[in-house]
Amino acid sequence: MKKAVYKTNINCGMCLSTVTPFLNELKEVSEWSVDLSSKDRLLTVKAENIDSDLVIQAVQQAGFKAEKKKSVLGKLF
Repeated sequence: MKKAVYKTNINCGMCLSTVTPFLNELKEVSEWSVDLSSKDRLLTVKAENIDSDLVIQAVQQAGFKAEKKKSVLGKLF
């Protein structure tokens, strides 16, 4: 299972409920969560094969922004 982390502008529970159907629609994603307590509002996605473009597109379709988060070493999560 692979994990990818995205910086988003999903700010609250209402925002989370708005994006939920879009992310749940992604069949390859087995699990996802948003850390609303993080300043970067981190979206963590777990899947066998993660297509970051599809995840970002799903978040954008819900009306929010998402960008792939880089680790401290400059590598993508």
